[in-house]
Amino acid sequence: MPPSLCNTESVMKANKVENAHELGFGELQMFDKLGLLKALGNAAYLEEIAEEAFRNKGSELWKELQRTLFAINLRVMRTGFGMGKSRTESDWRIRNIIESAEQRHLPKEEIPQGLNHASDFLVWLKERIAAHRVNNHALFDYFDKDDVSFEECRYFLSNYRVNMQRFHLHVAAYSLVVPFTMREELYENLHDEFGQGDFAQAHPNLFEPLMDYYGGAKESDYNAETFHLLNTKINLCWFADGLHYGLGGMGALELSIPAQQRRILAYLRRTGLSEEMVRFFVVHCEIDGDHGDGWFAAGEPHMLSQQHFQKVFDGSMRMLEARAGVYDGVLNGILAKRAATSGVHSNVAHLHAHQTRSGSARA
Repeated sequence: MPPSLCNTESVMKANKVENAHELGFGELQMFDKLGLLKALGNAAYLEEIAEEAFRNKGSELWKELQRTLFAINLRVMRTGFGMGKSRTESDWRIRNIIESAEQRHLPKEEIPQGLNHASDFLVWLKERIAAHRVNNHALFDYFDKDDVSFEECRYFLSNYRVNMQRFHLHVAAYSLVVPFTMREELYENLHDEFGQGDFAQAHPNLFEPLMDYYGGAKESDYNAETFHLLNTKINLCWFADGLHYGLGGMGALELSIPAQQRRILAYLRRTGLSEEMVRFFVVHCEIDGDHGDGWFAAGEPHMLSQQHFQKVFDGSMRMLEARAGVYDGVLNGILAKRAATSGVHSNVAHLHAHQTRSGSARA
């Protein structure tokens, strides 16, 4: 986890060692390389760093910023906010600077002016959710064609697991800021997430046998885009700016999941895995669409103006784009590894051919 914005470099270094030991992640390795250690101690400089990172989304700087924020968020989920501690003020400042920079660089799209009623808006919104690129991502084409190796599937599942494990925490955190009447839907969602009373069937527990079958998750698998999705959920749910952004984000996420997971499930079944082994994906294909509809139905009485509609739409598109980014990261990782392997094979073949020609010439 990254060091806090502290007054002395010695305290920063002490925190750095302590937190690195606590989390076991590699977030700190690149700090000096990217200048983030200096940035974390200087708010004005961090603002410049954040601006540059979001102007160049996907750059090494952007990736390291996401790792940094992920580490802070992981600490919050593991040990709480630490009110009264020196790290609390600095963590808030870091989080706020990064979020402000991201908001300035988010795409801007106005909803149609003719949408005056929540029911009409939701019909339009669900069409936009269904049409989003996340549901037809190129990564799924590889699964459809069975063009995914055992190791590549493990790599995908490892990145998927990072957010899957913690989904229930976002629902719980968001429930604190929604109206009382909405909480019934959210707690029904949590009830499903925890196996409807059978903890062995809790969704994180269902996922682990499949992950173990493929060889387990490795920290080296995790992409910055995967961290960005979790960071987005934290910003929309834990640190919500009112009801509507989180409603749009989480509702859209749930509503869109079955279209994506059906293709993963079909691939896993074709590999010969038992229904018990793929139960995590079976369950989500069955219930997540209902969850999404439930979120929006529960929130509909609280969508009272075009300003509310706009916020729900903005939250939806932001969350779906972050989810699509996870798939971008996984696909790019797969293709990069294939290219590297192909390059090695090509070099070996070239060397072998050269050696053969040399041997023939000597003969």
